[in-house]
Amino acid sequence: MNARTIVTIYLLAQAVGTAAWWCALLIVPESTDWFQPASWPDDALLGFWFADGLLVVGGSLVTAVMISKKLPHSSVAIWMLAVTTWYPTLYCIGVSVLTGEAWLASGLMSCMAGLTLSMATIHGTPNQAPATFRAGAMTKTTAVVWTFTQLVIFWGVFLWVLPMAILEMEGHLGLARFKHSFRDLFSMAAFIASSLLGLWSAWTMATRGEGTPLPTATASKLVIAGPYRWIRNPMALAGILQGIAVGCWFGSPAVIAYACAGIPVWHYMVRPSEEADLLMRFGHDYENYRKSVRLWIPRIGKNQFESLRN
Repeated sequence: MNARTIVTIYLLAQAVGTAAWWCALLIVPESTDWFQPASWPDDALLGFWFADGLLVVGGSLVTAVMISKKLPHSSVAIWMLAVTTWYPTLYCIGVSVLTGEAWLASGLMSCMAGLTLSMATIHGTPNQAPATFRAGAMTKTTAVVWTFTQLVIFWGVFLWVLPMAILEMEGHLGLARFKHSFRDLFSMAAFIASSLLGLWSAWTMATRGEGTPLPTATASKLVIAGPYRWIRNPMALAGILQGIAVGCWFGSPAVIAYACAGIPVWHYMVRPSEEADLLMRFGHDYENYRKSVRLWIPRIGKNQFESLRN
């Protein structure tokens, strides 16, 4: 499936999903209690129906048609749509920070805005690419700046906004949380250790591979230095462990389940395309590396590919 088809399908799904959500809110106004601070009247949220309907639903449909038909200015349209989705997202997050409520709305908006931005970055990917991966030449300094900017966004969304949304949903559903005597110490130690692994991996990718974790700005060189000597995707492992640590801190089975869900998502949806791209670009070198270094379980010992280090 080429990038244009992926983007078109997503935008159509976004338009239908957003429209269905608004229909549910308008038909059952009491459902707004899940998505806004308790002190707000129902009309405070429902008043956004026209803007969302015109800009998000309508904008997604129009942009999907433009991209599917390869019309001029489709790239401009999808970037405008991405900006449009991020404004209400930041507004929702601001409200949640100030009130400590409505995290479910912030979480849903963050997902939509993040996915729309991802669609904007993959739009225009060559049809012959294995999926949405694109390596471009960039200096080490640029790679480091972009990599750590991405980390701030990823960690903010996946380790703060979405867990808070899950915790809020647990409250609405009346789900119990667990307690344990060593929760704080264990959770903090696990989070710090996994974060250091993530930072080390990001630094290695940026400085050795001259690229970022984002598929559309991926490393232009094969990276087998740093933590990549022992495990093929330490960043994915670090992110999952961070999420589990956050779930343990809050005593939330749902947050832990959310973090663990990243394993099959990455393994079956991201990994095949990533490995196909690496095999296409690096051939025999990557094949040897893949045979020697495990995917999820580190292999501690002598690295057989020191000669390939960047």
